[in-house]
Parts: sequence; C-alpha cells; structure tokens
Amino acid sequence: MQPIDHPGSLMAVTANRIRDAIISGELPLGSKLSEQRLADALGVSRSPVRDALAALQSEGLVTIQSKRGTFVFTPDLHIIDELCEFRRIMECEALRLGAERNHAQLMDGLEQACDAMQRALAAEDSQGYTLGDYQFHNAIVESPGNRSIVRAYDGILSPLKALRTHLFIFLEETTTRSMSEHRAILEACRVKNTDLAVSRLSDHVRHLAEAFRAKLALESET
Repeated sequence: MQPIDHPGSLMAVTANRIRDAIISGELPLGSKLSEQRLADALGVSRSPVRDALAALQSEGLVTIQSKRGTFVFTPDLHIIDELCEFRRIMECEALRLGAERNHAQLMDGLEQACDAMQRALAAEDSQGYTLGDYQFHNAIVESPGNRSIVRAYDGILSPLKALRTHLFIFLEETTTRSMSEHRAILEACRVKNTDLAVSRLSDHVRHLAEAFRAKLALESET
C-alpha cells in the first residue's frame, strides 16, 4: 500500500486504501490486521485506521473480534450465495438496460476489459486479470447510466470482489473458464442477443459460488 498524501477525508481515504488492498489480495483473506502496521504503511495515525476498519466491518470486509483482534473476512458459503444472488439480479438487469440505452458504450467497455484480461492471462498475471474482470463487470453496471445502481452495487459487493481475486490467484482453471465466459457474454452483446447475453451472465455469476465450494473441498482434502 502507498502512503497517503493530503487526503480530503482521512478516514475515507484510509478505508479506500485498505479496501483496495483486501480486494487485490495484498491483504489475504483471513489474515490478522494490525492497526499500527497499517498506520505505518499508510503514513497516518492509528485513529483513522481504527475508524476505517470499523467502516469496513460494516461492508463485510473485516471482522473485529473482542480480545482477539481484527481480521480480513473469511468467506461463508451462505453469505457468498446471498451476494452472488444479489449480484446476478443487479448485473443482469443492468445488462438489459445498458444494451437498450447505450449499446455502443457497453460494447466499448466490454471489449477493452476482455482485451486486458486476455493480455493478463497470456502473461500469467492473476492480479492483472482480476483488474480486467472488475473492468468488465463495472462496464455492465455503469452502462445504463443509473448512479443509484452503481452505488448499490459498489456498496454491497466488496467481499465478493475479494473472493474473486482469491480464486483467480489460486485456481488457474477458474481463470481459464472465466475468460471463456466473458468472451461468450461479449459475443452475445455484439449481435444484440440480449436474452442470450443475460443467460450467459447469470451462469457466469453462479459459477463463482461453485468455484468457492470447490476451493473449500480442495482445502479440506489437503
């Protein structure tokens, strides 16, 4: 994490930096967080770090346990299922609206994201692939031009973004399948077959929960 320079709202900027570090995988799932080490890394006092961690707990990104400390969240299957259901509803409807209202803008965003993911895949860059994945789904959510949809989506799905990073880093086959599914969604949008695009998007979102179950099964075996 980079030190913070001249923030407008110190707590908000601190929360943003810690959130980004969790989502990117710099702070791994389940890891214990030290207020002092975070403060030193960001160049701030412990007070904004403490307030930022409290805010991130409300997002589901961290867990503060009395007498034990603060930890990056550990995913729970029930929570993941609920988040995937929310995401599927939001993204599928946003895709329908975006294809109707701003098809050219939607296609431009999806194509740029797919190109970025393909380059990262060729370079075996898991974090770069994750950034391209964010770009792809943000292009869908932003395509209707509805700020309320964007705010609701961003405010709920931070834990799911962190989980996607975790899966892309540790499960190569998940990344390979993900790339194929993104391309399939893109092609359906290209020919303006919105029903097919929405169906493929719905399946793609559902596969995240399935991949997490597979990851848990793999960990239990080892």
